[in-house]
Amino acid sequence: MKSFENIVVGLDISKHSTYVLQKAFTLAKENGSKVTIVHAIDKSWFSDLFSDSNLEELINHATTTINEQLTNVDTKGVQYDILVDKGSGSDLVVKIAKKLDAYLIIIGANEKEHDEVAIVSSTARKIAQKGRLPMIVVKNPCEGNYSNIVAFTDLSETSYKSLIFAKELLQKDSLKVVYAYKQMSDLALKYYNEDKNKDKIKQGIKDKEYEKFNNFVNDYNLKDTQIIEGSLGVNSALTNYVKTNKNDLVVLGSKGVNNPNSFLFGSTTSFLMENLKSDLLIYVPKK
Repeated sequence: MKSFENIVVGLDISKHSTYVLQKAFTLAKENGSKVTIVHAIDKSWFSDLFSDSNLEELINHATTTINEQLTNVDTKGVQYDILVDKGSGSDLVVKIAKKLDAYLIIIGANEKEHDEVAIVSSTARKIAQKGRLPMIVVKNPCEGNYSNIVAFTDLSETSYKSLIFAKELLQKDSLKVVYAYKQMSDLALKYYNEDKNKDKIKQGIKDKEYEKFNNFVNDYNLKDTQIIEGSLGVNSALTNYVKTNKNDLVVLGSKGVNNPNSFLFGSTTSFLMENLKSDLLIYVPKK
């Protein structure tokens, strides 16, 4: 069992801030964690809008605002600190997370009205890239524990580790594991003048993907699994899966931005971060 001692929350003080705080304290209660709330005052403001003499006033105001938001959160039984300072949001969050040896960073997405998808900010992306540790992106109001979770896999060892981490963090006995592969389209086959052989080629692709998937399932003794075919690509298949199944949390595993085969380096995680309405748990092994 992992030691879940510290959660770091990157807060931008918006409507979504309450969602982020609620989720952080819910997880902290479940895992006996301390919460450190980090808010950065953009240092570029000090050259254009404020002088350094205003810093203390801005810190006090931000701290007061965070404390006001915490009145809407059940903090009972959870130890927490609030840290506000001047600097880059991503740099400050990552610095504090590493200093505390945090096991998880929690951040929010930018607000969108009505039924639009909440957009992940550039700060959130930088935290994902620089932090090199697991991160939850909160897009929705916290309604208790996550109950409809799916873990997407790229059949790597890291994606399996993401499953183990999520099960321990969320205290689940099992999670649904889904793998998507891209099938060659009829248009592509026609382009390569393979119309006559399209059934054979498609079946060959399917057989190869199923073999890889079954090997992964057997190697790790997974039970609740599913493989899906995407004629329009992996991104479309995974997005449609979440939309159909109304998942409230999607788990992704990554070795980090320097690995060209990882979810995080490629377009898949970026696409899902932007286009899914569900929250995301992005697992990156701690360095």
